Amino acid sequence: MNGTKRMATCFTLLTLLSASCAPATSPAATPRPPTALASPPATAAATPTTGPSKPAAATATSPASTPKPASGQPKYGGSVTRLRERYPDMLDPHFSRGSMPWNDVLAPLYDGLFMLDEKLEIVPGLVEKWEQPDQLTYVLRLRQGVRFHDSPVMKGREFTAEDVKYNIQRMATEDPRFFRRWQFQAVSSIDILDKYSVKLTLKERTAPFMNFMAQPFNTMVGKEAVERFGDLSREEAGTGPFFLKSWTEKLSYKLAGNPNYFVKGIPYLDEVNVVIVPDSATRLAAFRSGRADYVLVSHADLSSLKRTNPQVTVSNLPAYPVFLAFHPDKKPFNDQRVRQAFSLSVDRQALIDVVMEGNGELIGAIYGVSASWRLPDEELKRLYKPDAAQAKKLMGEAGYPSGFQIEIKASSGVKEAVEALTLVADQLRQIGVEVRQRVLEHTTFVAQRNSADYTVILHAGAAAMEPGERIEQYWRPGGMYHLKDQEIGALIDEQRREVDVTKRRQALNRFERMMIEKAHVLFLFGYGEYLVRQPHVKGTLQTSAFGQHFVAYNWIER
Repeated sequence: MNGTKRMATCFTLLTLLSASCAPATSPAATPRPPTALASPPATAAATPTTGPSKPAAATATSPASTPKPASGQPKYGGSVTRLRERYPDMLDPHFSRGSMPWNDVLAPLYDGLFMLDEKLEIVPGLVEKWEQPDQLTYVLRLRQGVRFHDSPVMKGREFTAEDVKYNIQRMATEDPRFFRRWQFQAVSSIDILDKYSVKLTLKERTAPFMNFMAQPFNTMVGKEAVERFGDLSREEAGTGPFFLKSWTEKLSYKLAGNPNYFVKGIPYLDEVNVVIVPDSATRLAAFRSGRADYVLVSHADLSSLKRTNPQVTVSNLPAYPVFLAFHPDKKPFNDQRVRQAFSLSVDRQALIDVVMEGNGELIGAIYGVSASWRLPDEELKRLYKPDAAQAKKLMGEAGYPSGFQIEIKASSGVKEAVEALTLVADQLRQIGVEVRQRVLEHTTFVAQRNSADYTVILHAGAAAMEPGERIEQYWRPGGMYHLKDQEIGALIDEQRREVDVTKRRQALNRFERMMIEKAHVLFLFGYGEYLVRQPHVKGTLQTSAFGQHFVAYNWIER
């Protein structure tokens, strides 16, 4: 960033933080009855997303649905400020394609039928108890007394079974704006049993369906607001622990505590401010000086920050798989031999050692879930062994003995991906490939990826919450990366339907091996990032990339 742009960014930051980063409001300034303190929720044994064919028994839950508070006596009042490198791609949760600021801005506004805790395990949300009488049927019993935010449109009305039906039908539409619509298209019927009970019947066995209902983007929105505004791209209509008080597009978002949240005594904070600061140096400087309470940093910045601020609290969040994707219809990458030559030319361990200073891992198509679902590291090492001689042979057989020139696009929003692209370009020169690197502003990059305006792109995706999720979104025919491979699609369908854990794991392993063999995508490495918070912020830590409501259980202690 040049000097002029950096000064402008700093000025904007100081202006936005002038109020939110002043000394925090004393907890006594907005007192709430001590008896309203939320009791630590007992996580119920949720119906597994995959498992034996025996139907699950009815599952009762405790009244709370969000993470257990850390030790210590919570205090009420005050505000916190979170810094983010980019803004949400969409305020409508059903449209969002996964921009990570979603955790900061949208997640606290909405609730799901089920939710994911800090261990990515399913816990109750708006559903209080449920039954699964057979493999195709889910009967959901809702919490009573849950209310939408008290906005001029929603007017704080109660959340009911009719809202469940509306939201699932909305998400299952054929409208391509609903990126995760495939997750609910397995629902064949939705029957309202009473005001607080709904029965969902599926067309076929769907192993991850419980997980789909728990995913952070598949939250419940208010029908009236959608009908009034057309969508929720500039409005919100949730039931979550915070509501959107005000926002300046692409710059800042102010969330205020919901006094009517169904978990009594939550949230502890009065306000959460999210400020968008693209420049990492400016974010670090603001955090170091105490002008922000949370900041997300890379592995490279963490050691430096801990030297100057040794008392900070750090959470490691496995977050990103970095991969090189080829457009399936564009030459020369419609030839599998060229794709395989690229794969054999890339030294993935060198990328981990140089770009990530060793703080990364080899990955296949499944990342961010339990290692038991993934190909073993030793197998990945064998499959990814570089072989320049074989790569050159394949290039010659494909008609490119002298190589060619190609443009590879990358997002400026992920520094590690940009650095990886430079090293990948160096490695590809050994087979005569000259790479023109084109680094795009992140929203421009996303738009061009979604419209298939690329030949090759290097991107960092997002960690998964369920072993089949990313492969459904990314690699199924018609998915985000536009593959049309029917063999790949058949394996994706097989793993989705297979409720036996062992058999599903085997299908996923076959899928990963086929993706590596066909080289539609070159999976390079996976890595995490770190959420750092000031020592005066107490309470639940965010321990995964999908934090959801953890900030509702944070408080200020000075």
